[in-house]
Amino acid sequence: MSQFPISSLLAESRVCCGASITSKKKSLQQIAALLESGIGMNADETEVDMDVMDALAAREKLGCTGMGNGIAIPHGRVPFVDEPIAALITLDKPVDFDAADDIPVDIVFGLLMPEDKTQEHLAILATLAKFFNEQQNRTAVRETTNIKDLLAAMTKADDLNTDSDK
Repeated sequence: MSQFPISSLLAESRVCCGASITSKKKSLQQIAALLESGIGMNADETEVDMDVMDALAAREKLGCTGMGNGIAIPHGRVPFVDEPIAALITLDKPVDFDAADDIPVDIVFGLLMPEDKTQEHLAILATLAKFFNEQQNRTAVRETTNIKDLLAAMTKADDLNTDSDK
């Protein structure tokens, strides 16, 4: 089990509902900007710090992080974070993310992990995959219209996290 509840990885400042994003690249840039804000990097939306963007892009080159059913979980391990940090965007219109099922993505959950937390990284990804594999969870996230409701919908992932330890 991951020692990091999914809801603890998110903060209101790193969540966006109904973003108007038109491409995979722009969604990665937005996730990178949100993650940067959470680790104290100064980034404006036109100049994303390349360390975060490079980490996400490097992982994307290894294999698409579009997991299917309209969900993408771009993630990377970096030397400049001590604890996992996440950002979440729902899109007003799905974008092509090169997912294996060819379904465009409208939910993007970004994750940065410390380089030395491989097991935690895998546990968090497994919890997210289990959460987003359930239709009712995807629907709950998609139907949210504000950040508080989106964060509340994601707390259900914490229950899965706890259940996986039994």
